[in-house]
Amino acid sequence: MKKALETIKNLDFKDNYIIVAVSSGPDSMCLLDILLNVTKKIVVAHVNYHQRKQSKNEEKYLKNYCEENNLIFELKDYQDKKSINFQSDAREFRYDHFTNLAKKYKTKYIFTAHHGDDLIETILMRLTRGSILSGYAGFKEISIENELITVRPLIHYTKEEIIEYNKEHKIKYFIDKSNQKNDYTRNRFRNKLLPFFKEEDRNVHKKFYH
Repeated sequence: MKKALETIKNLDFKDNYIIVAVSSGPDSMCLLDILLNVTKKIVVAHVNYHQRKQSKNEEKYLKNYCEENNLIFELKDYQDKKSINFQSDAREFRYDHFTNLAKKYKTKYIFTAHHGDDLIETILMRLTRGSILSGYAGFKEISIENELITVRPLIHYTKEEIIEYNKEHKIKYFIDKSNQKNDYTRNRFRNKLLPFFKEEDRNVHKKFYH
């Protein structure tokens, strides 16, 4: 993860806190481990959606992890069972959480664990939704909005590379089995189309950078 580490070290957050979005999945636990090589002033931002029985165990694990590593743990509960569009509403909810934490801890840096596979999925989804050409772009490694800087150090890596890193460094993580179901559009792209692209070229994600 040399490229990710370089990206992080080139940022100017000095002794300020950084907000890190952590679900307890392989991607965010990988990101958290990498960040710990650079700073301890980390606020772990976690959202419990209460959609799965496993979610409470994930919450407890993260809380203990933060205590052991002297990190701040900030939990937000999402319990809107009447939501018509869960994916969209949940995304808005968690980013509101991240933004509020950035204000609370007086920082402008928010780190998320989006990786190369996520980038491909995002662009393909926008293509099928009929975006104009300029809308085909995915997300950048670093983006700025409303004076907040969102950093995605794992954008250069595939899911497989992240899993391999976790295995090599003995990083514990949880698997959200709901991602294996094709109930949501993103899951269908991930489970059906993405394997085809990666079979043709394992580094296809690098062609989606902008």
